[in-house]
Amino acid sequence: MPNKFTLFIQNHRKVLMVVVPIVLLLLLGGGIYLASRHAKTSTEAPATTTNTTETGNKVASLLNGVLVSPDIANRRVVATMIENTPDARPQAGLINADVVYEDTVEGGITRFMALFQQTQPALVGPVRSSRSYYVDWLSEYDAIYMHAGGSPAALAEISSANIKDYPDISNDSYWRVPKAGLASEHTLYSSVAKVFQYATRDKKWSTTNDFSPWVFKDPTTSTTTGTVDVNFTTSTYEATWAFDPTANTYARKLAGVAHVDQVTGQQIKANTIVVMTVQRSANPPYAGTGKESQWNQTTIGSGAVSVFEDGTRVDGTWKKTSRTEHTRFYDAAGKEIPLDRGKIWIEVIPQTGTVSFTPTAATTPTTTQ
Repeated sequence: MPNKFTLFIQNHRKVLMVVVPIVLLLLLGGGIYLASRHAKTSTEAPATTTNTTETGNKVASLLNGVLVSPDIANRRVVATMIENTPDARPQAGLINADVVYEDTVEGGITRFMALFQQTQPALVGPVRSSRSYYVDWLSEYDAIYMHAGGSPAALAEISSANIKDYPDISNDSYWRVPKAGLASEHTLYSSVAKVFQYATRDKKWSTTNDFSPWVFKDPTTSTTTGTVDVNFTTSTYEATWAFDPTANTYARKLAGVAHVDQVTGQQIKANTIVVMTVQRSANPPYAGTGKESQWNQTTIGSGAVSVFEDGTRVDGTWKKTSRTEHTRFYDAAGKEIPLDRGKIWIEVIPQTGTVSFTPTAATTPTTTQ
């Protein structure tokens, strides 16, 4: 005899054949709806976080105080030696550098060490050789070092100080760009982006690092106009910086001509110009070659400094207590001089060099009768 459940099924078969599919469809639809809501929430949450990082959580770059996203603020710096003979001009990449050191090498020729953090240009150069005094400044940042050879003193210091060395013999991250009538030493180029990628991947160097930064401040409004004149040795390497109070930047001329970028054609500009005076003396020529050797320069110790920003000049003293300690700049009262957030150029002149600031002559408006 069939039980009650069997009789119920038999008596209500037609009803069940209609109701059960409807219930199943409702359950399935509800599941799809809930899943879609969860998926939408999952994709929107990271976007909100990213926007917050880009607009609300900016932090100061350790290198030059510019407000950037946290992943950039302490990204490991890459330092590149860049040539400045007339044959090397216009250079590529200087306009992208966050900090630039300019100093003299043999023959009174100036050379740049450009520091990159916030941008990593695909073309930089011409890349040239190192000198030991640049290595002393490089050591303040524990940066990846790009160069093509160097003086014996520089190469010895690079080795003994365990510098994160990435010279031109490394791999395809360096290449020649031949130009008619130009010697090969003026044709070596590289990519900061590629060197950073290779160096951190292959050598296992961390992509970030910490160092003690300068004191930074926001720019202040100024109506002053004028020109900073930096004389290293000869007029061929004389640098002038014209201050524009509207943009609060200094536009660079080299040997009387606008100093422009090879790639963009735009004039190089900076927010702060620091002029350090160091004691410099000559060494005997390299034995058996008659070739002029690397200059001796005071990098550890102290000397005169002039800081130009916001159309003003502050004179004081630079101090560096050891190879790895940051060079700092103090006013006459012994207080560290805050630097404007933005691009910074460190001009290093010998005791025979000069620096001056010439205000632009004010014009008297004419009155119409």
